[in-house]
Amino acid sequence: MDPRHLVQLATILEKGSITQASRHLHLTQPTLTHNMQTLEMQAGGTLFERSRFGVRSTPLGEMLAREGRAIARRLQDAAEVSARHRSGLRKQLRLGSGPIVGAALLPGLTQVLLQRFPDIALSIQSDRPHLLVEQLIDGRHDLVIAPSWLDKPPPGIERFLLVPDDLGVFCGRSHPLAVQGRIEPGAADGMSWISLGTASPFDQAVREMLTAAGVGSTRTEITVLGEAFMLLRILGAGAHLSVLPHFPMRLLQAHFPLVELKLAVPPQPRPIYLWCRSTLLEDPGFVEMKEVILGYAAGV
Repeated sequence: MDPRHLVQLATILEKGSITQASRHLHLTQPTLTHNMQTLEMQAGGTLFERSRFGVRSTPLGEMLAREGRAIARRLQDAAEVSARHRSGLRKQLRLGSGPIVGAALLPGLTQVLLQRFPDIALSIQSDRPHLLVEQLIDGRHDLVIAPSWLDKPPPGIERFLLVPDDLGVFCGRSHPLAVQGRIEPGAADGMSWISLGTASPFDQAVREMLTAAGVGSTRTEITVLGEAFMLLRILGAGAHLSVLPHFPMRLLQAHFPLVELKLAVPPQPRPIYLWCRSTLLEDPGFVEMKEVILGYAAGV
């Protein structure tokens, strides 16, 4: 298969039509149609279906389009490597982080990394932890800072304990429970909550902790995905409760007027790890970066 055809397929499915894809790719429609016919013949099946609403992928087409998107990312990476090299930056570190721990840790950590490694270019992405690990497996990150819901990392992935951590319940200073400083059984029933992420692998552990603390039900009015600042500002307004990790909240307490509410049960453990692909450990430069990150987190 011609890799360019896979990229073109991914573009057709992204744009929703051959017409729009041909404009984006600067190809004529007959050329693009011919390329897709060739790809279908090589793949042995239909790649997408046409309708008056555009095109819709088949399962085979979606699988091949995924490979096309990966190829497009690699081409973009190659272009960025060339651009960085021309500007004197000899290495890139693609770092993914959970939103809360990223907001707390990365402002200082990025300065340390740039001082220690002046010829690197940092690429930083914030997202939900389970998505970051999937992206790491796909090769979109070099290192990921995130908690774990797995007993052991996936094949080809290593993780190192960054900091031991656990969960607490937080609210704004004007919240009705802030003066008490704790949640008594039944006291939070009917109150509104903010959730950081939805359909998370951590949800069950959070529910078990709250149930054990006597929180009968949680009415989640707002769900924030991959974003810390927005959640913390809304929480600081005083109308909601939220379950958040202690380590980053300790670092952020000077910037946000929040109160931790004590629970009648021990906090749920949620250690934070530094994740990487196993092959990364063969590069002495990345190993040194890993050690710098672990050392920085241990000292804050």
